[in-house]
Amino acid sequence: MPSPSQQIIRLGFGFAVSQALRVMIELGVPDLVAAGEQSVDELAAATRSDADALYRVMRLLAAEGIFREVLPRHFELTEVGAVLRSDRPGPRDFVRMINSEAYLAFEQLRYSVRTGMPAFDKVFGSPRFDWLSEHPEQAALFQRAMVALSQGSNEAVAEAYDFGPFTRIIDVGGGHGQLLSAILARNPHLSGVLFDLPSGVAAAQQGAGGDLPRTEFVAGDFFESVPSGDVYVIKKVVHDWDDGRAAAILRNCRKAMLPNGRVLVAETLVPPGDEPDLIKEIDVVMLAVTGGLERTEAQYASLFDAAGLRLEQVIQTQGPISILEASPA
Repeated sequence: MPSPSQQIIRLGFGFAVSQALRVMIELGVPDLVAAGEQSVDELAAATRSDADALYRVMRLLAAEGIFREVLPRHFELTEVGAVLRSDRPGPRDFVRMINSEAYLAFEQLRYSVRTGMPAFDKVFGSPRFDWLSEHPEQAALFQRAMVALSQGSNEAVAEAYDFGPFTRIIDVGGGHGQLLSAILARNPHLSGVLFDLPSGVAAAQQGAGGDLPRTEFVAGDFFESVPSGDVYVIKKVVHDWDDGRAAAILRNCRKAMLPNGRVLVAETLVPPGDEPDLIKEIDVVMLAVTGGLERTEAQYASLFDAAGLRLEQVIQTQGPISILEASPA
């Protein structure tokens, strides 16, 4: 059993594992090992790396269950490590994204703790989403990372809610359109509107998110207005923003919705208690990078109230995400 000091020191070295994962992905090592056992010398030649340095990094990740050293300086890929292969839908793009500019911003976490403001703005000179709009390669990586992070949750949301009473669904900040595609496939009576910034709409129109029949594509700014409809779905958008701006998005939905409409916010709730939970880690990243936050059910209820809405129910899905249904107050 590690001593308390050893436990703290291990936590302090968390950056070593995260950066090692990023480097292995960018060198393509998981792909090279996917076919079977490889020696470090072979891998070093294929990736133009120093063999001893590569061995040390792979040894670290073998201790974390990513690789398995089957013979001295010979590794194979584990089941966990296999999700880092380029031919598998998985978190590889998320690992790369979170260990790039977000990682650099996180070094200034103390600034965020002292001021409540995102350190990203201080480090890069502009808010996260403004910066991404000026850096298309990183923006594309960010979009792929969000797709990876959403795996399974789109289907979970589409399955968990009864869209039968509605006719026109507005996917606010819908990105590539994966969620809207999943909902429309299960509800042939619905027509849809994918509403996002021009870059998101363009990606959806190019088929990045799947089949989008009966869909109108509308580019705009959800801080200014949103299209009219009777059910609004907002998945993993509200958490990007502080309470004032999050309430502005919801308020615009309230203004535009048809009578008896509903707003569905799909987010992961922060659970009570001290048990470890990934969403608590994501919440602190949001603090430093976007200025947004992950919220409890009570915090969402207050947010709805500020936007002229009332929380009706929280629907648990089969994935790590909940649907918060709100109606006009």
